[in-house]
Amino acid sequence: MKTRCTDDTLFLSTQAESIWHLKAALFGKIAVELIEITADSIVFLTSGNSIPLSALPPVRAIICTKNNPNIEALISQVETPIIVVSEETVFSEGDIITISERGRIHRLFRARSQNNAFLVTEVCNNLCVMCPQPPKPESAINQCDTEQRILKTLSLIDDKHFPEALCITGGEPTMLNEGLLHIIEAISERNQQTLIHLLTNGRYLSQEDYTARLAQKSNHHLLAGIPLFGHVSEIHDYVVQCAGAFDQTMAGLLNCYKHGIDIELRVVLNKVTVKYLTALAEFISRNLFFVKHVALMGMENMGYAKLNREAVFIDPWEYKDTLSATIEIFQLYGIDVRVFNLPLCIVNEDTRDYCKQSISDFKNSWSPVCASCVKRVTCCGFFSSSTDKFWLSNRISPFVTDQERKHPSFGG
Repeated sequence: MKTRCTDDTLFLSTQAESIWHLKAALFGKIAVELIEITADSIVFLTSGNSIPLSALPPVRAIICTKNNPNIEALISQVETPIIVVSEETVFSEGDIITISERGRIHRLFRARSQNNAFLVTEVCNNLCVMCPQPPKPESAINQCDTEQRILKTLSLIDDKHFPEALCITGGEPTMLNEGLLHIIEAISERNQQTLIHLLTNGRYLSQEDYTARLAQKSNHHLLAGIPLFGHVSEIHDYVVQCAGAFDQTMAGLLNCYKHGIDIELRVVLNKVTVKYLTALAEFISRNLFFVKHVALMGMENMGYAKLNREAVFIDPWEYKDTLSATIEIFQLYGIDVRVFNLPLCIVNEDTRDYCKQSISDFKNSWSPVCASCVKRVTCCGFFSSSTDKFWLSNRISPFVTDQERKHPSFGG
């Protein structure tokens, strides 16, 4: 069965339907309630939440939905930039956004979300065969601008909205070198209790001095999410397309352990990795016993995973028994293990308790056939990139009640 999923909603990026009086790009914080509005605010007005013009103080800009009854009055009576967006576009108090001169809006921080992440670079020193977001050449990226944008974003976040956890992702974040340390230090200075979840391939962490500084700058509130794709270098280095990567990653893991950085080992499940998955589980359990937990992750059908589909794609139904055996090994050694991005109906019953929903909303989409499933509320669902052409599994089957199963129409 082919699958269809909803649109990605993790990071808002939308084009304004019309713009007025906008002469330069803007970078600022959203205000919705009148009491929160300051001269630096970018005010968001919906069609059902209109602040009287007489009560509206001077602000940097006004974003309003296209059905707002005050649009014409706003355009004619104020010189403040007016940005008109669709009714579906939603901002919350405290969101941090940028608006380009042409009206392109990007949300950098979602105040109401527990899933905030900073994309610090699109450069990477690996070239994974199934990478969903292929890296850009280093010459195409201005790392200094990226660092400054993130530092400014951090400075604008209200104390009441500063999150308990922040993810730093890429590309490969350590490619920023000193810039990454500046960002991590800025997060810790804002809130020493914020957990920093750093997604890194771990290779640069083989430099012990850098890893030690990383731990110190983070106030030891750092969780490094590091991929390991094989129990020997030949497998891992093939997957990441870089000779020597396995040895560097292993050295990085040991340095993290030495300097008190918690480790989440991440294994993307594909045709290459599942072949040796139980051997990898044994290797981790015997040699990397200090990891906080292991995440076994379904593959996202984007980027190089599409290009190399024949080499990397495998229906999860085909490796469900291997997955069960792998989990059993981790449990035997007392290592916490979780499974992400695989629907409950295509894993064995003994695996389902280990399946966890991603906090990333674009990783929890569903097929139309899932509408009647009684386990949908706890299911991991699909990546939104799953399509008719790049499907996940032919064995998707909703869980139903006994009464529904006995109905004459069940099964066709």
